[in-house]
Amino acid sequence: MIQEGRSMGYTYGAFISYRHLPADIAAAKAVQRALETYRIPADIRKKTGVKKLNRCFRDQDELPLADDLGASIEKALQESEWLIVICSPDLPGSKWCLREIDYFIELGRKDHIIPVLISGEPKDSYPPQITHEETDEGSRELEPLAADIRGNQNKQLKTEKLRIIARMLNLNFNDLKKREKEQALRRSLALVSCILAVVLGFAVYALYQNRLLTEERNATARNATELLIEKSARSTKDGDLTDGLIYAIQAYDGSRIFDTEYDVPITAAFEAAIYPEVCSQIGSLKDNGVIHGSPSLSNDGKLVTFRQSDNSLPVYNTVTGEKLYSIRNFGRYWHSAFSPDSRYIFKCTQGYPEYTLYSSADGTEIQADTVPDGWTVSCGRLTLDNQIPVMRTEDRAAALFDPFSKELHILEGITLSGGSSDEVVIHRAGRRGAWADGTNIWMVDLENGTILRTVEGSLFSIFLDVMDEGLYFRYMGEDAYVYLRWDTAEEVLRSEYGGVLSPDGKLLAAGRSIEGFTIVDTGTGEILWESGFNNSNTIYGLAFADNDTLVASHGQVQIYRLSDRKMVFSTGKEHETYGFDMAAGRLVMPLRAGGSMINLMPAEEDAALPHAVMEIRENFNPENLVLTTTVLPLAGNWNGSTFGFFDEEGNNITIELDEPGLAYVFENEGYILHPTRGVERPFVYISPDGEWQAMLRNDEVDVFRAKEGPEPVRTIASNNYQRLCAAIYGDLLVLGAYAENLSVYDLKTGECLGTMDTGAMCTKMQFSADGKHIITFSAMDEEATVINMENWAVIMKIPVKNAGSVAYTLSIGFSPDGREAIVLYPDGHAEVGVLAPDLETLVERARKYTAAD
Repeated sequence: MIQEGRSMGYTYGAFISYRHLPADIAAAKAVQRALETYRIPADIRKKTGVKKLNRCFRDQDELPLADDLGASIEKALQESEWLIVICSPDLPGSKWCLREIDYFIELGRKDHIIPVLISGEPKDSYPPQITHEETDEGSRELEPLAADIRGNQNKQLKTEKLRIIARMLNLNFNDLKKREKEQALRRSLALVSCILAVVLGFAVYALYQNRLLTEERNATARNATELLIEKSARSTKDGDLTDGLIYAIQAYDGSRIFDTEYDVPITAAFEAAIYPEVCSQIGSLKDNGVIHGSPSLSNDGKLVTFRQSDNSLPVYNTVTGEKLYSIRNFGRYWHSAFSPDSRYIFKCTQGYPEYTLYSSADGTEIQADTVPDGWTVSCGRLTLDNQIPVMRTEDRAAALFDPFSKELHILEGITLSGGSSDEVVIHRAGRRGAWADGTNIWMVDLENGTILRTVEGSLFSIFLDVMDEGLYFRYMGEDAYVYLRWDTAEEVLRSEYGGVLSPDGKLLAAGRSIEGFTIVDTGTGEILWESGFNNSNTIYGLAFADNDTLVASHGQVQIYRLSDRKMVFSTGKEHETYGFDMAAGRLVMPLRAGGSMINLMPAEEDAALPHAVMEIRENFNPENLVLTTTVLPLAGNWNGSTFGFFDEEGNNITIELDEPGLAYVFENEGYILHPTRGVERPFVYISPDGEWQAMLRNDEVDVFRAKEGPEPVRTIASNNYQRLCAAIYGDLLVLGAYAENLSVYDLKTGECLGTMDTGAMCTKMQFSADGKHIITFSAMDEEATVINMENWAVIMKIPVKNAGSVAYTLSIGFSPDGREAIVLYPDGHAEVGVLAPDLETLVERARKYTAAD
């Protein structure tokens, strides 16, 4: 806003741009009234020199009857210091509003535009002029600071008008919110100054000025911290979990001057991004939809390259999604791979002497040379110490060539055929390799050049096998496929099936050409799953992420949980891929239509992305399961009907009361309830301290309060869905229904505070003992979901095996310290989701996961 007499001499403090629709008009009037009636507190007037806010321009009130409407609008825009845009999903379709914004930007005041969101989501409602900026590198997304008055506008404006005014006065938002407190403090200081007069006058003044400086610094830090927490939540909600972690780290670093004040929302931001569901999509490359070829991931999972039709080799950072650089004229038919230590990109063509090494940090060409005369490159991967596998046709020798020292190390004991049947496989970790001549295979320890084992067989490499990674190597023996351990060369299996082994060697997955895949128990030879989801689709690639997770590529990429034969992720036909590569907990899938998806995979590597930690506990002690909400049966009579329940021995228990009512006993004290209407399900949900009780009646809920008599203190009205379960903590009531979200109510007022989206209908739920988390169970989706109650974000999903058969007998809850989310099965074993013990651990993990180098 403009102070009287300011040199710029604006007539209006703000021009309000809006569509002439009922909701937009009402919002524009409300904003105008809120700004023009606002009285600047005395201390703020003194601090800023602004005595009052100038009036706002709103065309319905201010525009005279003129023939030249456009000229009048332009004149009003010229005479307005700020532009307030009323934003809704209708705004981007208004050419007049967009022209007003364009003209205001032409005046050089783009940084004086304040959006006010009245409905819809920001991405659908904000004008594109303030959400994108054209730079030399292309279009860059912006996140404008905006006021949000969705919902109850009058109520929201009480706070959000301060956000607008703070921006216009160049003040901190919290300064205005706390003005009453500041005024009281200043009055106290004035009184002290009068009493002490000359003696303490100068000291008080110095302290006061110092406090103002400190407050200004703190206000800036508070604004930054709160904005970063908000950006973290938004990025996580949009599926960009790495950005969510990065913003949370920045919020944590900036909040340390406030001690632990912001620890709760920052912890919630970390948990939302650091505990996603395993196998879910965690982001995508910022590649503008470029069509990529086959991917190649570095072993630390942080870099990925793709073969391109234009002969270039682009390199992306999988943490940030940014394109780092592109190696021009790389060549379409050259083989490329990262070195095992991820420091180099190796380029070669097998059977030729030429090779090139590039720095993976920036794509700089380090060395372009040939191997010694008479030798050719025999494999497109480097060893752990960056040596190149080579062979010589003349004497059928095999060797390792050091491109830096130019030394050649002959592999004694290997004699190849010198023909097309010669093959070399180097494990991607670079410590082991295998040389084959069509009849014999030599497994070699590449760290010392010794032969670990020699066998008769061939490297019968069909297109769906992964032999250069994982724990096992496979070759074709005389009458069966033979599997050896890469580390020890020990034989672990002979099978009629050629495929890949799970890390523990207990499962074998073999592609069946056009008939899907087969899962075999290697101990018994029993076929556990023969068809798979990919029936009638050619399998192009299979790989185990862990003992229970299989990735299959067949035009699409699908991920399966084998223990219950369930597909947990699919790219779908609209996202057909060119295959995949997987390392350090990242699965990269280039799409045929352009772009590339990145999914989170289970991994134990230090560089692995954050993932939910699940443990199986046998013979779990039920005493270690905290049930904060007690569910008790009711007995008695109401409206002529008698209600009872069966005890653990199967006896029917009824209670005769002197008056109509339904009774229950909690902590050895009896209570009687009088439902407002009929009784569909005679159960009552009780808060941990026994103060609150909730009785579900189909789609309504009666709320009772202990010691306040048998009548309900209020009834929560229907939401058109049958209520299925409830949980209570403090004054919060959470209700589950035949819908994919939970409703949250304030028990003192009965007000609905909002809904939490779990993605599934839930039939059981429990709070943690500290109320910071809630766990829900869905038999339909066969999973338990953990939610952080600070930001209502889903932070963990625990698969529940045979959910339909155990739905009524399993228990869910938390450990006493709240750090473990527990699903307890009737047979006594438990699935446990492990949360981080403290904020410092979350920060440490996030820093490691998001480190770009």
